[in-house]
Amino acid sequence: MQFLNNKVFFYNPIINRKGRGKPEGYEYMNENMSFKELYAIVRHRFVLILLITIGVTLITGFVQFKVVSPTYQASTQVLVHESDGEENSNLSDIQRNLQYSSTFQSIMKSTALMEEVKAELHLSESASSLKGKVITSSENESEIITVAVQDHDPAKAAEIANTLVNKFEKEVDERMNVQGVHILSEAKASESPMIKPARLRNMVMAFGAAVMGGITLAFFLHFLDDSCKSARQLSERTGLPCLGSVPDVQKGRNRGIKHFGE
Repeated sequence: MQFLNNKVFFYNPIINRKGRGKPEGYEYMNENMSFKELYAIVRHRFVLILLITIGVTLITGFVQFKVVSPTYQASTQVLVHESDGEENSNLSDIQRNLQYSSTFQSIMKSTALMEEVKAELHLSESASSLKGKVITSSENESEIITVAVQDHDPAKAAEIANTLVNKFEKEVDERMNVQGVHILSEAKASESPMIKPARLRNMVMAFGAAVMGGITLAFFLHFLDDSCKSARQLSERTGLPCLGSVPDVQKGRNRGIKHFGE
């Protein structure tokens, strides 16, 4: 009988002959696999693991660079500051301005304001789609609101951001009679850096997942293979002692080992 050159040994009770006891040392070999034995499994399936890793990484890179469109972000800032005309603002003024900041962020992402921006720029997308591109934020205890717009076109993102804050400033002045909104900086188109996709991070994650998937598949295929791979394994399954082994040499290389036992 010819066997593979695999050095990992295990006991399969399904194949063991009925009525024969487990060979000595079975519990140790079945429940504990040394690092050397685990390494032998990976080495035996190394080509498969390598092909899976290269394939998944290349596919991920192709999708990231050729399929997924890059997304850019343009940002502008507005200051919310409503005072009573005195030089020194007290605590109540600050608290009121912070409340304005929270309210203004909601107004800035309102559907009505998005419709105005859409009409001004002659955009074909819906107001809800435009709203999904707008991100407003304000740091704690800050009266400054940052408005960021994400789009596949950096120039378009900057144009939407600037139009939005201009419309917002007029809206607040006319309907709320609040003149404490000041634009601090205008958004500028920039092709670098893009914010999505995170190509390097995604490729590293794909590489790691491919390696782990390849190793998992290697172990899965190994434990599905119930063929005998060594004289020791044959002795465990049959309960018969191995008297010796004869190398099977083909074309100058070991292709397997023939074992004989009683």
